[in-house]
Amino acid sequence: MLFHHSSNLRAGTRPDLRGLVGGERISFSGIRRFEWELEDLGGFSPLWLDAAAIYPKVFWRSRSGAAQTLAVGELRKGSLRNLLPLLDGADEGVRLFGGERFDAAADPKEGWREFPERYFFIPRAEIIHAGGRTLLAVNLIGGDEALDELEDWVAALGECPSPHQPAVLTRWDIPNFTQWSSAVGAALESFASGPLRKVVLARRSTLDLVEKVSPHLLLAVLMGAAPACFHFSFQPSARAGAFLGASPELLYRRIGERLESEAVAGTRPRSLDAAEDERLESQLLKFSKEQLEHSLVVEALEQTFRRLCVDYACDEKPGVLKLSRVQHLRTAVSGTLRGAVDDAAILEAFHPTPATCGAPVADALRFISDHEKFDRGWYAGPFGCVSKDSTEFAVAIRSMLAKGSQVEVFAGAGIVEGSDPEREWFELEDKISGVLNVLSA
Repeated sequence: MLFHHSSNLRAGTRPDLRGLVGGERISFSGIRRFEWELEDLGGFSPLWLDAAAIYPKVFWRSRSGAAQTLAVGELRKGSLRNLLPLLDGADEGVRLFGGERFDAAADPKEGWREFPERYFFIPRAEIIHAGGRTLLAVNLIGGDEALDELEDWVAALGECPSPHQPAVLTRWDIPNFTQWSSAVGAALESFASGPLRKVVLARRSTLDLVEKVSPHLLLAVLMGAAPACFHFSFQPSARAGAFLGASPELLYRRIGERLESEAVAGTRPRSLDAAEDERLESQLLKFSKEQLEHSLVVEALEQTFRRLCVDYACDEKPGVLKLSRVQHLRTAVSGTLRGAVDDAAILEAFHPTPATCGAPVADALRFISDHEKFDRGWYAGPFGCVSKDSTEFAVAIRSMLAKGSQVEVFAGAGIVEGSDPEREWFELEDKISGVLNVLSA
């Protein structure tokens, strides 16, 4: 059951939501969903989240670009496994959003202290833009009458300022290049003496800006610079910063019983010169270091699919995923789920992957814990959207933590036998260049 209302609402005008839903939900025990077409006078924007005085706040756009969603407030929160039964008895269209830290077992530090280890929720309201239309959706359960804040949000909507590029004052990196070289050297020694075959080492680049900026402004600028990606943001509370990014990488997608994923590993920069770009692509397809890094991810995905699925299909050889600043080796994999496997079990089986952690995963996690001197937080964790019929999680890379006038930008590089510290350092620069490009020098 789903209630579409013929009367449209106007952004910037306070609606009477309680009067509109009336008594239609009194006898319903599950989650009911009410939708109205919203006349967005100023044009849909992630900056509309700034007008909401209710948390958490989420922005989600799939890599397909079919729809963009603003979600606010928690109707229900909990573990993914505990929330899934609520979807079974809910109206059509009800979804949950969320994700978790890269290492949920590690204690949050520094700017991540306001972020939970993992967080999944069914929102109280969503604004969805798709196919040239904008909808306001309100989810209700039981006797919930808390609609004033949602009415305030619609009333506050309107035309948003044009996104601008905030300027950077200073930057510093953890690790610095000397520390990075030492960690890469330790990884190379581990490959020679133990079971570790790959480890993904990360760097945090902290940027001080000349002004305080909305994280949703940064997201709007980033979306324009990297359109062919998953776009997301998560702000758990008013005191917390926002975690946001433009990730090229799918963790997994489920459509009914069909399961899809991909290996994205091995990197080369892009070039505006067509001949040079082709040469870089050729290197990506031929160099043994990139092939090894990629094959370890494909091997791990095959093992995961064979545990979860009754069949398994994989590209015969990697293709190349071309983004605005970098290009990656990519192999698509798919299968049909075996029996009653829910999304909580699927997510647990997929995260973390060798693409963001290493291989074997347990050994790589220990190496990262011993050698990385900062908290990854939600960087490289899963983030996505779940419904009864379909699910999609991105790997939250090409991401940042933004609060006030400071931005922490994260990037990682896969280290395998044959890796060179300097070359891997410049790969990190290539990966964050898309973020740096949306900030003015």
